[in-house]
Amino acid sequence: MITDTIYLVSTIGLAILLLASIIVLLFLWKNQEQLKEENLRLKTKYEEIEKKYTGVHAEQLRYKLNPHLFRNALNAIQSHAYQSYYALDKLSGVLDYILYDTDGRLVTIKEEIAFARNFIEINRLKTSPLFDIRIKNRIDEGDPRCNQAVIAPLTFINPIENAFKHADLQSDNAFISVSFSFENDSWFVLQVANKINDLPVPLNTKGGLGNTIYLDRLSSVYGEGGYSCKESINNGIFITELRIKIL
Repeated sequence: MITDTIYLVSTIGLAILLLASIIVLLFLWKNQEQLKEENLRLKTKYEEIEKKYTGVHAEQLRYKLNPHLFRNALNAIQSHAYQSYYALDKLSGVLDYILYDTDGRLVTIKEEIAFARNFIEINRLKTSPLFDIRIKNRIDEGDPRCNQAVIAPLTFINPIENAFKHADLQSDNAFISVSFSFENDSWFVLQVANKINDLPVPLNTKGGLGNTIYLDRLSSVYGEGGYSCKESINNGIFITELRIKIL
């Protein structure tokens, strides 16, 4: 009788263990399928973005953009020849990025931020050594999203260039602020702010390339719902916020 009871308990225990194993395997299989679907979705999204960027329209925009950057960078260096070594080092980084790293492909957020920093340093030469330029990088370089090729090259340039062009460089409390961050896992956010003078600055009129061309490029690359670019003025501070959906 005792032997039968032990056998019964053992059989039930094995049945429960087998059932639990089946449930765990089903759970793992379901998670694996969901991961496969998510990876496929992300891969499809990246391929769609890349196809848009490598189209004829993006090719035309690239040729409009590069000479424009060269001219401004060289002008900044020419006006501060005594800092030529430092400036040329930064310009070298800018040119390498444009000529070799951005030819018909998407780039990582890490690469685009590094380029933006070099571009800021070149433009810093136009300002007083005491001028307040704030760079806030709230992104951990160890974050996997930093190394995903999801950004069209030179996406950050227009808001940064506009800040240097239209900032009030003379007032004691003048400044330019550039910040990089992630929001809600799915969005990259670039915010550029600068103090402006007392003269009225109409919204949507600032732009080295022209905001129309810039916004057209964003729309062509990221598509509807894949980005937003908003401008506002608050207490004499002009703010541009660019948001790009990365997931």
